[in-house]
Amino acid sequence: MSEKLTVRLKTLHCYQNDEEKFDDIFLKFNGKKIWPKDKKHEDVRINTKHALEVDLLGLTPNEEVSIEVWDHDVISPNDLLGTAYFVPDKPGGPYTVDMRPVNDTETARYSIDWEIL
Repeated sequence: MSEKLTVRLKTLHCYQNDEEKFDDIFLKFNGKKIWPKDKKHEDVRINTKHALEVDLLGLTPNEEVSIEVWDHDVISPNDLLGTAYFVPDKPGGPYTVDMRPVNDTETARYSIDWEIL
């Protein structure tokens, strides 16, 4: 049996938001919302950083992890803005990964700082 890893998501950076003033962001991992923990979404504006402090437990080394960046909508369905992919291997970091936009027309740009414990 191989050793399991814990990845700590540290910071969300917004370089360009999707909406005019701010995005109503939440993050998902394996189909479950992981951030923010105490509300539906976080108002995220351009050129801001947001502390995450989310631990992903029991990860298998060298298996891809994907964190989805969503924009919460009230009237229409929520929008998947993109996904951040990374492959944890051994304790270390911090590292930064850029979100891959869901398509070529997506304007939002986010990155996530993370480390392996």
